[in-house]
Amino acid sequence: MKNGICLTLALVIGGAAFPAFGADKIVLHIGNATISAYRTADLESAKQEAATAHKPIAWIASTSKVLGESGTITRPDGRGATFHAFYALRSRTVLVFEDAFEENHKVLPLVDAALHTPVKNYTPPKVIFLNPDATEVLATVEYEPDAEKGAQALASALTQAEAKLKAAQPVSKN
Repeated sequence: MKNGICLTLALVIGGAAFPAFGADKIVLHIGNATISAYRTADLESAKQEAATAHKPIAWIASTSKVLGESGTITRPDGRGATFHAFYALRSRTVLVFEDAFEENHKVLPLVDAALHTPVKNYTPPKVIFLNPDATEVLATVEYEPDAEKGAQALASALTQAEAKLKAAQPVSKN
């Protein structure tokens, strides 16, 4: 295990862990971090949380297969990039997970269009940053096989998304 970070998936109910493949919200453990992500079916809850927390939504389109695997955020493939996106965005965004294969063209049209632009048949994972109302794409991150370049692209897009959110917030008149 490289960098001591691995991924496991469970749904926690009453302190017990169960496989979460059918749940609306998933809980992942990467290293010592516990990470929650909404399913696309629970977008309204994600929007409410994002609005309350004043955070962007990070929509991660990948494969559900990755949710049952272990690996590292520096793994040199799409699964490593997915692990990295979950881990890096866990505290500064509200996460939404899409199975890019099973849910292709079945999600929010704004997100579907962003996923398929500029490349119609994109390579997962792809991250779409949205405003809390899920009405505007703030930034996108294409899959980058080089882990270091992928991390830089993710950080840059997150900074861009947060700046756009901050600029859109009404100025308080105190």
